[in-house]
Amino acid sequence: MAFISMSSRSRRRRAAAPLSVTVDVVPPERAGRVPALYDMAVPALAAVRIVPLLAVLNAGAERLVVVGSTRVVVHDDLRTTLMVVVRGLWITDVGDSPAGPTATNWRVELADDRLVDLLETAVRAVPYGGWPDPEGLATEIAKAHAESARNRIRELRVFRYGLEHLLGSNLRGSTHRLESILADVVELSSLVGRAADEAREAVRGGMSVWVTNPAAYHAQRRLQDTALPKRPGARRAARAPWFPILDAGIRQCHGMETEACAEAPLLHSLLNAASTIAVTREAKAQETFNMVAAVGGVMFGVPALILSLYDASDILPLRFENAVVLAPLAIAGLVAALIAALLPGRGRTGKIRRFSVALAAVLAMLLILISAGVLVTPGQ
Repeated sequence: MAFISMSSRSRRRRAAAPLSVTVDVVPPERAGRVPALYDMAVPALAAVRIVPLLAVLNAGAERLVVVGSTRVVVHDDLRTTLMVVVRGLWITDVGDSPAGPTATNWRVELADDRLVDLLETAVRAVPYGGWPDPEGLATEIAKAHAESARNRIRELRVFRYGLEHLLGSNLRGSTHRLESILADVVELSSLVGRAADEAREAVRGGMSVWVTNPAAYHAQRRLQDTALPKRPGARRAARAPWFPILDAGIRQCHGMETEACAEAPLLHSLLNAASTIAVTREAKAQETFNMVAAVGGVMFGVPALILSLYDASDILPLRFENAVVLAPLAIAGLVAALIAALLPGRGRTGKIRRFSVALAAVLAMLLILISAGVLVTPGQ
């Protein structure tokens, strides 16, 4: 809990020493057993920072999207431990389209064999320098990881563009299922919400600088809101060389929260649009079915009525040589279904056209059957 101050000689000695960094990846199935921040055993003279985690890991044709937090602990001898706690893991298939990469088939997983290696490589790839004291080094590492997490929002935005393109393609008759787009939008919306929650918690806690340096926490809070009361040691903490980096890191977390929250309503709008399209298609499908059933019933019922009036007992029982009498009925029903299903127009004009064509087809069938009844004399 003490603030670390060192002589310039000690600073030069520690700056030249190589950093020892240990990365511990906690997968989602073990995230619930990680002790809370209040229960953490902080080593003496160490510095602690916690920042949001958002990573998009390349696994060939798939992407592993990880949401959680990164705990940075820098000991007095600058030994550094990065505990990456994964609280949400999504896996998606990535393809190419004219509008850019598309992420489909989103699914939530509790474990994946590729997670630890890929995430550890990504965490170690985040660049930072080498401050000669624990507070400065922890702050610099945390700020770098916060900026990396914020940059990943851009990739999620590209995935949203891909879903919008798929939705537009579906409207133009694409074979992609609309239900799959709805499911992907829901999962992406949940992911963005979780990322915003992690960033919001980091902003609220000042990247958890209060654990080892409460004065710096209060100094940064007062930068955001000058109406807050002055706290002992806050002015001295604000003059620390690493304090601007702390402020920049918290602002990165706030920027990540803002961008994630901006994505949420856009995804909800996309979800509403897809839902409306699904309901409209269901209504149109029901209307088409009703039209086909009604017209088909008339087209089959009228010939059956005429046959019963003219006595069709001479062709019973049906045999192969006289079954051809049913061919006109089958053709009439097929033509009626095609007319009802393919005739364009859904408004008043379209309905009038459907009714007129269906009525003309029924009248034509009546005329044919009446003519056949007049010209053909049943056998005695």
